[in-house]
Amino acid sequence: MTPLPNGLAAHPMAQLENRHENFVQPLVSSACFRLTIPDVPTLPGGQPDAYTMYRQTTANFQWLISFGIAQKVRLRALGSNWSFTKVGYSDGGIIDTTALQLSFGLQPSMVAEAYQRAGHRAEDLWFTQCGSTIIGLEERLESHGKSLRASGASNGQTIAGATSTGTHGAAFGTGAVHDTVVGLHLVCGPDRHVWLERASNPVASAALTDWLGVTEVLRDDALFNAAVVSFGSFGFIHGMLLEVEDKFLLEDYSAKRVPYDAGLQRAMAHQDFSSLTGPLHLPPATPTHRPWHFQLIVNVHQIDLSGTDPKRAPYVRIYYHAPYRPNYPHHKDPAGYTYGDDTMGIIKVVLNTIGNAVPALVPALVNKLYPIALEDTNGTAGTMSETFGNTNIRGKAASAAIGLNATDSPRVLAEIVALNAEHPFPGIAALRYVKGTRATLGFTRWPVTCVLELDGIESNLTHEFFQKAWDRLEALGIPYTLHWGKINFNLTPPRLRRMYGSAAVESWLQARYRLLPDAATRAVFTNEFMENCGLNLAPTPLPVVPVAPPVAVA
Repeated sequence: MTPLPNGLAAHPMAQLENRHENFVQPLVSSACFRLTIPDVPTLPGGQPDAYTMYRQTTANFQWLISFGIAQKVRLRALGSNWSFTKVGYSDGGIIDTTALQLSFGLQPSMVAEAYQRAGHRAEDLWFTQCGSTIIGLEERLESHGKSLRASGASNGQTIAGATSTGTHGAAFGTGAVHDTVVGLHLVCGPDRHVWLERASNPVASAALTDWLGVTEVLRDDALFNAAVVSFGSFGFIHGMLLEVEDKFLLEDYSAKRVPYDAGLQRAMAHQDFSSLTGPLHLPPATPTHRPWHFQLIVNVHQIDLSGTDPKRAPYVRIYYHAPYRPNYPHHKDPAGYTYGDDTMGIIKVVLNTIGNAVPALVPALVNKLYPIALEDTNGTAGTMSETFGNTNIRGKAASAAIGLNATDSPRVLAEIVALNAEHPFPGIAALRYVKGTRATLGFTRWPVTCVLELDGIESNLTHEFFQKAWDRLEALGIPYTLHWGKINFNLTPPRLRRMYGSAAVESWLQARYRLLPDAATRAVFTNEFMENCGLNLAPTPLPVVPVAPPVAVA
């Protein structure tokens, strides 16, 4: 057998079960590999030569593409194995990238002059390899006095996996995690790798791309907007450049029971928090101390939509973005039941209590545990890493996330509650509000998107409820999208085009063909999920516009 390149190891697996234990993916065992830190010379200060290490890893990605082409086998990079769907999986080989965690801040010489002239600072840019976890990256940033600008709720995902599938959080003025990405290093062929960024926002100078070993720099808004949410189908993401900011605090203003009245519905539809000042004791907003994160947790089995029964009201949380200060009221370590910032935490409590018992038991147990499974964190504060941790979820969980125009969210919640009365859902709901994205197939596509999360135990009842929820939205003519990394088995080519519009889908397909012009390479980065959605197809040829003959000039 030919020796593997320096920094690449065989990692044979006949199959792989995802973290949430709701599917098992068969694999070609001989096509599974693990990228490691290459054996490189040590610099005089005792540190490994990161320059040589990074370039060797790029070469290893290219070797893998050559292997995939030669063996006619599909490949996908794998981070934390987090997704509930097979969006990022392959029936061929899986490439473990979790060892790739090099990250560093940029010096001004590495930053385009145009970016700095526009008033941006080099110190607000951070480069990272694809295998860094969000929680690990945030902890490192905080040690340098910086912070990510957006985060999900459960941050054990790798940064590449999170951004590629649309991980969102609830930053209604900032956006999802991928909206903070300003540059991508894509390995998209056995002899090709590119630096990609927007033409409207050039960021990297030649000093950075030369250090990375990139000779092909593409500045193109359409290419970038397509590639930033492409779930591994545009090549291997080796590294990415993030916009970060100075370390800050998130101050918690929350209450376990807020009446579901007209004021709360205005907050849901328009992010008008004026009626929540009393229930949440909100301070006046200022430019440096302002609402940043907004969410509701809803027990669909008990909520009183009339707003008259305070015992059947939703949990509401608003985080204020505040300058960092060394002395602040920290979050307490919860004892017993823990919710964290993720409704999956409540499902974890349920599963730990009943195991994999009959799903019909879940609504009654949720009613019992809901009031005590939610943390009482009002009045506390924390950095991003302290607020959004690495949630450890027990398996056999199922989660769907529906993207909606925020203005539709009160109506849709009422429909979900009515549907639950007819067909009880073995789980719980959350609503999070996120600024819209420029990503071509980013599911947070409205100016402010409400992400309605339905989290339950893995069962036929749960999947049936998801299907009924999607069917009801379509019957009512309410536009919606689905999270790429959560359960979305109803995605078909016609439905995808209804969600995003044919122009967006065609633009995404055109970008994929431009970055992967070779059919054999495209085959390596195609999977069953794409085929089911029609995202493996060739784009429709652009119409040929006749050119009028020149007009003779007398």
